[in-house]
Amino acid sequence: SSGINAEYGGPSFGAFGGSGFKLGDSSQASEAVPAARGTAPPPERRSTITFWRGGFTVDDGPLRKMEDPANKEFLSSVMRGEIPQELVRQAQGAEVHVNMVDKRTEEFVPPKAVLRPFSGSGFKLGSPVPEVVTNSAASPRAPTNPPTAPSVDVDQAAPITSIQIRLSDGTRLVTKFNHSHTVGDIRNFINLSRPGAPTAYSLMTTFPNKVLSDDSSSIKDAGLLNACIVQRKS
Repeated sequence: SSGINAEYGGPSFGAFGGSGFKLGDSSQASEAVPAARGTAPPPERRSTITFWRGGFTVDDGPLRKMEDPANKEFLSSVMRGEIPQELVRQAQGAEVHVNMVDKRTEEFVPPKAVLRPFSGSGFKLGSPVPEVVTNSAASPRAPTNPPTAPSVDVDQAAPITSIQIRLSDGTRLVTKFNHSHTVGDIRNFINLSRPGAPTAYSLMTTFPNKVLSDDSSSIKDAGLLNACIVQRKS
């Protein structure tokens, strides 16, 4: 889920902890899978890679040159549609969500520093007896949990990969598949995740763009290990 390929020796993945469906086929219908008790969804880490005229940035970091040898491995992973290992290590086991922004026609402008209001306690000046003054900042809102996505029937004894899916409605899904799962299994997962949504769409890889037209192709053969794919309306 954090873009770690099990073949290079990263940490192992645990089983999916939410409720969902076991994917079926033409001879067997999909089956509901109950949620496991005592489990919680893994934490998430979101990063934005922005490409500028003179290089690229990661989140609000400094401009990094494309020709710098230190950035070769990072850019090679992006061009293969994989999550760079640099972001995987920084996530420390959390789910990695990567957003690509193309600003190659613009010059890089460093982000302005954000000034935050004082949040501690202090004293009101001019009083014979100091009066304690505290910040009355509003309490943060509780985060809204997204709808639970269906699970995939994953063989824990077989090689596992994580795929990030950017849907046409702007939302993202991240789930685990075996290398032997197919492009058609990814489509079934999307359809179960968004019941009632149009099923006429195409799936594409990013950097470079490639349409996934063969539903029978395995995830490994299609080069989708740890990949990010995009749903496009037809």
